[in-house]
Amino acid sequence: MKIIIVGGGIAGLSAYLHLRKHLPSTHAITIYESHAPRTSLSPTPPSSSSFNLDTLSASTTLVGGGLGISPNGMRVLRDLDRDLHDAVAAQGFPAEHFVFKGANGWTLGTQRTGDKSVREEKEGEEEEVCIASSRHGLWETLMKSVGEGVVRYRKIVGVQRDGEGVQGRIRVRAVDGEGNEEEEEVDLLVGADGVKSVVRTALFGEGKFSPTYTGQSGVGGFLTQPIPDFVAKNKAMVFTFGPNGFFGYSSGAPLSSQSLMWWSTFETSSLPQTTNLDVATIRADLVKRHQNWKDPIMQDIIQNAEVQSIYPTWVLPELPHWGENGIVLVGDAAHAMDPTTGQGASQALEDSQTLALLLAEVLKRDSIETRDEEKESIASAIKSYHKIRSPRVAEIVERGKKLAGSKASVGVILEYTMYLFLWLMMRVPAFGRMMLGDVNRKLYTWSAEEEIKKELQERNNETDERG
Repeated sequence: MKIIIVGGGIAGLSAYLHLRKHLPSTHAITIYESHAPRTSLSPTPPSSSSFNLDTLSASTTLVGGGLGISPNGMRVLRDLDRDLHDAVAAQGFPAEHFVFKGANGWTLGTQRTGDKSVREEKEGEEEEVCIASSRHGLWETLMKSVGEGVVRYRKIVGVQRDGEGVQGRIRVRAVDGEGNEEEEEVDLLVGADGVKSVVRTALFGEGKFSPTYTGQSGVGGFLTQPIPDFVAKNKAMVFTFGPNGFFGYSSGAPLSSQSLMWWSTFETSSLPQTTNLDVATIRADLVKRHQNWKDPIMQDIIQNAEVQSIYPTWVLPELPHWGENGIVLVGDAAHAMDPTTGQGASQALEDSQTLALLLAEVLKRDSIETRDEEKESIASAIKSYHKIRSPRVAEIVERGKKLAGSKASVGVILEYTMYLFLWLMMRVPAFGRMMLGDVNRKLYTWSAEEEIKKELQERNNETDERG
């Protein structure tokens, strides 16, 4: 089987590693990425340039910005490769506590990030916590595990299916940096090409199920300085909510690296204009937006920070499926979600794990002898993959929508209502469960292997009933 993964970001690299682990080595797997990666955390884009929202969303390999890999994501990495898991943890910062604050200086609550309290203890099982990391740090660690010669820097300019249904042929056209075009026929095309997915367009058609800009954008960067004592001693990731946005900070690497990671969100309408943006304007807006917020650590960051990453927030409508007839989507290409969920990277990891495990199991069970039979099994695995993953992702997306409003500009009454809501969520667990459910239990106890077993057993039962 010939597999092409479109997109060399976190989702694409993860998809490669999982497929490579669970499928026989006879299958050829290649990653196509349209943008050669930058090698450092340089400003994104350069401070001298102007840019717009679309150009900021064009590549899956943007290295700027920070993220948190939740315990469920770290457990996927542990299952994939213990050495890779340990390398990801080592290059990041173990944020054992989330600390929630108000712009007025109030501490609204603290929440442990570990999964021990919600998982049934298994002998020898170690607790996972949230790992705060630069996006580049996670990407670079995955890339080292992928190795050389796997990623081809080509832009996908066309995906065509010849013939109807499962047996149709998939042709992929790509252009290299010099404009040379090439075409390949593949058995499985994995779209890991982000919110502006070319593969998703090939599946559903131009203009259908397009991403919607939320009106909010994120900015962030890193400061090289000693990590504040509060962050270091409490192993904390700090989230501050206010009347006109949001601000967060944490260490983005081991404490010895002195890499203070920060990020903020804002409504793009607060800028003078949005068709030609520049870093200086966005930084000036950042300073103005947070000038009256009471956290001294945050104020120190703002006065010294350079904007190194800018990322518009896009969301997707719920798709009717995530693939068919040899084409499948993973990560943001299938379910771009609000950053409020804190699950972007972790859900991409879960997608990759589920798809690879399912594909391997279905191909093994179906005793493939011909290429046509292989295509039938691929189509069956893709259908089951969506059935397993879609409900989980939909629930996370819906929860993110409830929380996303806390990053929008509000008046003073809504501001203090928001503080009360967050305070109750932290201090009265029963209130939190009533509003959002038992979030950590749902997030951290989900198992791809268990869900696959249930799905395949259900399929067997249906076959027995028909037979």
